[in-house]
Amino acid sequence: MTELPVSHNKRFDAYVVGKRSNRVFVVDRDRCKGCRICVSVCPYEALAMSTDKTDRGYFYPVENGKCTACKQCLYACPDFVLSVHKVEEVVVGGDKQ
Repeated sequence: MTELPVSHNKRFDAYVVGKRSNRVFVVDRDRCKGCRICVSVCPYEALAMSTDKTDRGYFYPVENGKCTACKQCLYACPDFVLSVHKVEEVVVGGDKQ
């Protein structure tokens, strides 16, 4: 698990997570409205709100190295900001990673 995004651009943060580091947790910052529901439902306290704001003026969730890819935050998010993918399914720059 890592504290820093493995991939970062203007819209997305992607973190390698899971007990075997076999999942990628993605935050779509443009969709986030800063409601903090994901932070409050996480049983592992793996999310915190950023200190930076999006272009729309909202704080967004960041993963802190504790994520197990349980998906509780995904189910709770009303704006579909979060997603979890298998590492082998993630495509970066047209190449499978």
